[in-house]
Amino acid sequence: MITLHLTRSDDYEGVYLPLPSTPAEIGEAWAYLDSISDDVDSTRIVGAISNVWGIGQYLENANVTGSGQFENLNRIAELTLGLDRGQCRIFEGALHAESVNSLDDVIAIGERLGHYLLIPEASTDRELGVYLVETGVMPFDEGVQPYLDYTKIGIEYYANHGGAYTAGGYVLRRDSAEQELQDIVDAHQDGQPLGGMKMGGM
Repeated sequence: MITLHLTRSDDYEGVYLPLPSTPAEIGEAWAYLDSISDDVDSTRIVGAISNVWGIGQYLENANVTGSGQFENLNRIAELTLGLDRGQCRIFEGALHAESVNSLDDVIAIGERLGHYLLIPEASTDRELGVYLVETGVMPFDEGVQPYLDYTKIGIEYYANHGGAYTAGGYVLRRDSAEQELQDIVDAHQDGQPLGGMKMGGM
């Protein structure tokens, strides 16, 4: 679900509109905005609350008075319904990783969340480097692992594969990830251990 904070003119209090909304509910919100100002063109989104962190920044530039915009906003809200925490992280990371210029772009990303991977507990370059080494995606002899520059490994991987960090992990496109990494992440999501290795401690 998404709750929009809408207002007009110089007023900040405005009205909160949960999405998805029916035309009648949108009409009620519009009537309240009419009581604030009759300057319809000044109607704007000033914030959004959602289970997908940061999605509001991709909605705030929408021209809510334009034709079809509320249909798009409702569609985006529908895409957030029923997402588990990992899927919310993927949606968040994919939005940050891709070029988003319109609500259509947000919808396109939300409709293909399965095209992305979430590497859990890899929210920094160093954590990503540790993950890649410990899972064997980037193999090194155990004897040299204590001396590796894990931050550099993470930086180089990020530079070559793109993606984005979230508080819950690193998100990247499946088609830019090695098959081995895809298999490891998918197995982990199914509750299987990461090749018997224990993360952390480096």
